[in-house]
Amino acid sequence: MAIENVGYFDYKEQNQRKSMNSTPRCYILFENSCKSKRTFETYNKTLDLFLTWSNKDYESFTLMSEFDKNQIMQDYVIYLRKRCESGDLSPNSVPNYLAGVFKFLKVNGCKYNENSIKQLYPALIKLGGDKAINTEQIKRLLLTCRYKRERALLHFCSATGARPEAITEIQIKHVSRYQDGFLRIVLYVGDTHEMITYLHPEAVKVLDEYLVWRKSRGEKITSESYLFTTNHLIPKKLSLNRIENIMDRVWKNSDVDRVKIGNRYDLAMFTCFRKRFDTALEFSPDVSTGAVQYLMDHTGYLSGKHYRRPEEKQIFDSYKNAVRELMIDDSLRKDFEYEEKQKEFEKYETQKDIKIKELEQRAERTEKLLMQLMKKLN
Repeated sequence: MAIENVGYFDYKEQNQRKSMNSTPRCYILFENSCKSKRTFETYNKTLDLFLTWSNKDYESFTLMSEFDKNQIMQDYVIYLRKRCESGDLSPNSVPNYLAGVFKFLKVNGCKYNENSIKQLYPALIKLGGDKAINTEQIKRLLLTCRYKRERALLHFCSATGARPEAITEIQIKHVSRYQDGFLRIVLYVGDTHEMITYLHPEAVKVLDEYLVWRKSRGEKITSESYLFTTNHLIPKKLSLNRIENIMDRVWKNSDVDRVKIGNRYDLAMFTCFRKRFDTALEFSPDVSTGAVQYLMDHTGYLSGKHYRRPEEKQIFDSYKNAVRELMIDDSLRKDFEYEEKQKEFEKYETQKDIKIKELEQRAERTEKLLMQLMKKLN
């Protein structure tokens, strides 16, 4: 049924009405059921692959009987299994090929036996992308970077463990100077995932160099400007595909060895930085589990129902405790450690001076009391 048959819609825009009238209602429901554009694009791609293979369109598929739907999806899984056996497809990706199809059927209220289809899925195999990148490998990646943007992006990934889709949305207004030379960054602004993370001084220096370079080319950077942009004369926001292409080029130009397992590498393009970030937090002293989960954006753990959300000071202190493991340059790491020790020493000296002063004041009061007592006795 087309959307034009629904009488309770009153559209102001003629173009919008025309577009929706020409689109099947089942597809409109599918699109609007997806929580984000990225999710819709992923589901839509796999749904279209299935419909092309089955020689069906959106409406004709929904009108099939439950038995025919089950049968055609079972046949599709068997076809995917054969692709897995030939090495053309990873068994682990088969559920992804059906996820969009299931979503489409569910939102349209179509009956089907999901379990009978999942029973045909091939056994899972060991996934690639399970390793964390180490500091020496990051140094080798940096050697291949020809542009300041690439260097800043690598340092940013290493220092924050942020997902690429979060990085593409950061604007200058989401970044602010913080204490001790750190930057405070807000990710996923306006989203339920909104969170705060930080950038340590080593990464701040490289990011500042990138921004200075952009200004030197005549770009007027405002609060609305994006943190990472294209290198065009009129810079634009980096798309997710663009940022992935940049990182892919850096990896390919480097001499860092990666082992391919199925369709993935043991060192995943972005995930290996997240794994390193997670490891640095987990093995650093005085870093709470809650702070680790927060900085990793594992928001399910911090739903608010069972766990107390860490305060910003606790988050920053936890991040700062892991900085020596996150830094890349050995000399800068030593400088940072020396400065931190100096601060601890000065803090200790200050506390010691305060304690001495308190003891002196106490001794002075005791002496006065003794003098008063001696006068009374005399």
